[in-house]
Amino acid sequence: MSISTSPAAGAPAARRTSVGRAIESAARAHRSIPVLVVLAIIWTVFYSQNSAYLSFQNLTNLTLQIVTTAILALGVVFVLLVGEIDLSSAVLSGVCAAVAAGLTVNSGLPLPVGIAAGVVAGMAVTFVEAQVIMFGIPSLIVTLGGMVILQGLILVVLPPEFTVSVAGTPFAEIASTTIPAGSSYALAAAGTVAFVAYRLFQHRERLSTGASASVAAVVLPCVIVAAVLFGGVFTLTQQRGLPLPLLILTAMLLIAWYATTQTRYGIHLYAVGGDREAAQRAGIPVRRMVLYSFLVLGVCAAVAGMVDASRQLGVSVTSGSGPLMLNAIAAAVVGGTSLFGGRGSIWSALLGALVIGSINNGVQLLGLSTEVQYFATGSVLIVAVAIDVVLARGSLLPRRR
Repeated sequence: MSISTSPAAGAPAARRTSVGRAIESAARAHRSIPVLVVLAIIWTVFYSQNSAYLSFQNLTNLTLQIVTTAILALGVVFVLLVGEIDLSSAVLSGVCAAVAAGLTVNSGLPLPVGIAAGVVAGMAVTFVEAQVIMFGIPSLIVTLGGMVILQGLILVVLPPEFTVSVAGTPFAEIASTTIPAGSSYALAAAGTVAFVAYRLFQHRERLSTGASASVAAVVLPCVIVAAVLFGGVFTLTQQRGLPLPLLILTAMLLIAWYATTQTRYGIHLYAVGGDREAAQRAGIPVRRMVLYSFLVLGVCAAVAGMVDASRQLGVSVTSGSGPLMLNAIAAAVVGGTSLFGGRGSIWSALLGALVIGSINNGVQLLGLSTEVQYFATGSVLIVAVAIDVVLARGSLLPRRR
């Protein structure tokens, strides 16, 4: 009996081991690939329903629509990487925009002064939230309460009429400014050259350490980046030119990428998110890393709010409300950032914003009801979190309690 039953007992264990290995491999793999596949499917479906979906004009509109979500999602990524969460940054973006617009339009101060004041306001709020969180109160509760407080604060910051119009002011030029085609192609060429130089430097570093490195690993990414940059410039310059908000987003993504991948700060950031206790035993300043992440979120919220106010030509009590917070969190998670901390990439903010924005744009273009948009966004978020849970525990089955 023992001989006949042992294979049957060992087979399920072997199968579980094989599945576990596959899940671990997926967790280590580049998680942007499934996101790109989903994005391609979304574009194909909406294009089959309306050929105008992939027109130059609609792609330009899509780009402008996702900038605010992507910038805010970038800040959310930093907070998620250290294992925290924030629910107040969308409303905070409205408060920062109200501060900047009020000083620029109503008080007549120069635009740089208003922008600086908005950024300082965002950092001040997230600094206070981080201090309360480090005291031991869960970030979910702190930021939920902060969201309610900020909804009242925006009423205090706004003038008695509860609105600030920026139409016809320098503030409105933030969203309306475009880069001519010639300068846009020059920027694309500079970006391509910089990326090629970076990949060649990495290739040389690998060879110097004796590691194997193929030329294809250098050439293929460079070709892809060049195609994306020049293709994007070609598409966006068919209308008015390369939008300034897109350049702002690109600059913020590059700075964040460098900070998280090429500096000690980035190593500490992922270490804190991966295992906070182990990071603390290794001498990493955990509390300081959490504070830094929330300060970055404050900057991103301020910039997102000001870009959105410039695009909407005004600030009101509804600024930062609606689905913005949901879309920002969904963009970060759908793009591949883990809700459990320690896993994710800065570029997930952009990819996730593209997925969420593509759904919203397609629903609006087809004239579908708003509830379809919410159904689709919520479903994508749930699926993304479910995948993240499976990757985090390394099994398709829930753990036994």
